[in-house]
Formats: sequence, C-alpha cells, structure tokens
Amino acid sequence: MKKVVVTGGTGFVAGWVIVDFLNAGYEVSTSVRSMKKADRLENEIAGAVSKDEMKNLSFFEADLTSDKNWVENIKGADGVIHVASPMGNGTQTVEELVSVAKNGTLTVLKAAKEAGVRRVVMTSSQAASTPESGSTAILDESFWTDVKNPDLDPYRISKVESEKAAWKYAKEAGIELTTVLPGAIFGPILSDKAVSSNRILLQMLNGLPMTPHVPLEISDVRDLARLHRLAFENSVAIGKRYLAASQVLQMADVEKIYQTNFPYKKIKIRMMPNTVTKLLARFIPSLRALVPMLDRKYRHTTAAAENDLGWTQHKPEETVMDAAKTLIKFGLDK
Repeated sequence: MKKVVVTGGTGFVAGWVIVDFLNAGYEVSTSVRSMKKADRLENEIAGAVSKDEMKNLSFFEADLTSDKNWVENIKGADGVIHVASPMGNGTQTVEELVSVAKNGTLTVLKAAKEAGVRRVVMTSSQAASTPESGSTAILDESFWTDVKNPDLDPYRISKVESEKAAWKYAKEAGIELTTVLPGAIFGPILSDKAVSSNRILLQMLNGLPMTPHVPLEISDVRDLARLHRLAFENSVAIGKRYLAASQVLQMADVEKIYQTNFPYKKIKIRMMPNTVTKLLARFIPSLRALVPMLDRKYRHTTAAAENDLGWTQHKPEETVMDAAKTLIKFGLDK
C-alpha cells in the first residue's frame, strides 16, 4: 500500500484530498497544528470513507512555521501532497504574507528532501496565473502573474512567490514537483469548521445586500482533490503545472440558482456598481480581493489536465448546489 503525507489536514481542500486518497486505497498521514484537532478531523473524514479505509489514516503535529516533526513524519512516504497555505486576513503586508507562504512551502520541501522523498504535489492557485484586469486572453499553464500588477492583493502575490520558490528549490534539490492551480474552490463541506471559500456562497444563500459584477472561475473541491491524486499517480505530471478551473459562473448566476432552488429564502438580487465596489474595498478587506475580478474577461483552460490525466469536472451549477445543501445541512444558513 502506498503512503502519502498531506499537509494542513484540517483545511477544506486538504480534507477532500485525504478522502480521495483513502478512497483510492492509500495510507494517509496528515499534519495538524495541534493534536487537539485530530479527533474532530477524524470524525469529519469518517463521514466520507469506509471504516476499513479509516484504519489507514493517521495524524501528526506540525506547523509550517517550524521545522519540528516534519522530517520524521515524511520519512517512508511515497510522496507529499502539500496543501497547507496561509490565507491571510486582509491586514498583512505583502512582505509578511509572502515570507510566511514561501517559508512554509520551503519547510515542507526541505523536509521531504531530507526524508528521502522526491515526489511532491503542491496546491498553488490561479492567483499565480492572473493577467492584468483588462485582458481577454485564454490562459494556459505557461502564463505567470506579474507581481508588479498594482491590482494584486498580498494573498495573490504570496501565491506567485511561494510557487516560484517551490520550483526553484525543486530544481536545485531534485524534487519531482507538480503544482495544481485552482480557481474559486467550492463544493460540499465535511463539517461546519471547514467552510473556507464557500463562505461567499453562504452569504449569497443568505442574501447579499448587493452583488458585485464578479465572474467566478470555479474548482469543485472533489475534482480538485482527484486532480492532486491523478498528478501524483502519473509520471507525465512531473515538472508541470496544472490549471484546475475553466468553468465560469457570475455571482449573480449563483444567486439565481439559489433563488430557484430555495424560494423560501426570498433572495433578492441587487447588482453593486463597480464604482461602489472599488470605494468600499478601501475599507472592507474581503471586497478588496474582488476588485481585480470585476467584469473580468480572461479565462483559463484545463486542457492539459484533461489530456494528460483524463481529468473531468462537475458542472459548476452542481458544485454550488452541493455546497449549499451541506451549508444548510450543518445549519450555517439563516
């Protein structure tokens, strides 16, 4: 039985990566920042895999800000699936968030090298493949974000710099690296503790006062998890980036889906003028991240993942509905 180490097990994406690998017959060891969180995570995962597969899951305590416990827990694994990453709260400076993101990535890669594990699949972001706001291009994996773009927030810059640092170190250390670049990650939640980017869907489900003109290039978390595994299993993926979102829904489209399927919520759609969004973004960090996305026309292609790995995606309408059903199931809606 092959074994993988998944970093940041309590995260939304990492939880589904763990589920996917367990369901595919792997042994999985995952890091948690505190062992106090292991019981909760175990209960979450148990709801999505069989009892027999749960026997193949283990936990260890480690933090991206420290070298402690990484090497000994990676040793003996067949590969590392590096998902953990700081999201930022909108208040850090570029320098602070870039430093944390780069150092965390290098902590894991250096530990893998020291442990004798060469194969690493890392979660990056389409933030590392973002053109200037006015672009109408269809982008593939060859495109890299220009960090001098004034529209970028610290989180997006940190994703670019951490992925670049990963590729630089991988080349120097002989790490067989693959990076996966998701867009807006939505889908069913495993618990009310790992809502993550579904929070914007929850806000739409509860009724936004006004809706920005933002198109969402959607990655279904289940498809994203599977792409990490397919990349790990196929040697053709070594040394490559894979975009993981190409299907788009406008935020208003999502609200219309929820209007239709949850009429009792009486959702009303009021579009927010771009000038208002930009003005409010000066004071509201969550809106600041949306400004570069206003009325954007550029798109990404996932042809590489489809052709190399046979990867497929859920329809985005299904993704946002499945997310909503679990948000309601866990009592997070109003």
